[in-house]
Amino acid sequence: MNRLTNKKSTEEIRSYRILFETYKGKVYRVAYYILKNDQDSKDIVQEAFTIAYKKMDTLRDLSKFESWICTIAANLAKDKCKKNCKEILTDDYDKVMPMVSVIEPIELQEEIIEKQELKANILEQINHLNSHYKEVIILYYYVELSYDEIGTALNISPGTVKSRMFRAKKILKSKIMIAEGGQPITI
Repeated sequence: MNRLTNKKSTEEIRSYRILFETYKGKVYRVAYYILKNDQDSKDIVQEAFTIAYKKMDTLRDLSKFESWICTIAANLAKDKCKKNCKEILTDDYDKVMPMVSVIEPIELQEEIIEKQELKANILEQINHLNSHYKEVIILYYYVELSYDEIGTALNISPGTVKSRMFRAKKILKSKIMIAEGGQPITI
C-alpha cells in the first residue's frame, strides 16, 4: 500500500474509493449482462476499476466517469466472452435486476403468475435477439445508460443506437405478441 500512497495522494485514493462504491453495482451489471457469470463479472469489476485507477489522469471530464468505467467493463467483458465463447450462457437476469416493476399487493394470484410468465417470455426473447440489438436493450433498460452513453460504450453513433433500439423493440413486440397469442403488449 505504501507504493500506492507514494504515487497517489491519500485524498485521491479516498476519492477513488468513493467512485468505486458509487459505481461498482452498475459496472457489475454491465459485466453480468454480457458474461452471465457472477465470478467472472466480479473479476471484470476489479479489472475495470484497476485500469480506471491507473488511467484516471486521461479522463478529462469527471462527470463522464460513469460511462467511461462502464465502457471499460463492457470491453473487458466482451473480450472475456470471446475467449470463453464455447460456453452456453444462461438466463439469470433475475439475479441482477428485474425488468417488470414491483407487483402491487392487491393483485390476484393469477395476475401475478401471468406477469411472471410475461416477464420470463420477454427475457427469453431478449436473449434470442441478435447481439447488436440485445446490447442496446440491456444497456438501456437494465444498466440505464442514455443513448449517448450506449453509443460511447459500443463505439457507435447515438443515431445508430436509436435505430437499433427501434428495431429491437419492434422485433421483441412481434415475437412476444405471437407467444402471447396475439394479445397487445407494451414494451
